[in-house]
Amino acid sequence: MEGTDRYWRGSPLDVAGSSVDAYGIKEIVIEFDNGDEDVFTPKQREEFESYELHQMATYLDSIGHSIRKGEKN
Repeated sequence: MEGTDRYWRGSPLDVAGSSVDAYGIKEIVIEFDNGDEDVFTPKQREEFESYELHQMATYLDSIGHSIRKGEKN
């Protein structure tokens, strides 16, 4: 497919030691097994900045914690 090199799949741990940088992120999509998805875009700029990415990491950590405990959000 054309343009698939623009997409990255993996976890934040996969970024360590790779050539992927945090610049130019315009959208974060979380896809769930049941077909649902959450799409996040920056509110005030075209791209996410470091604080927003830090907040997203905190949000993802809380989702992971809820899943491990078997809770629904």
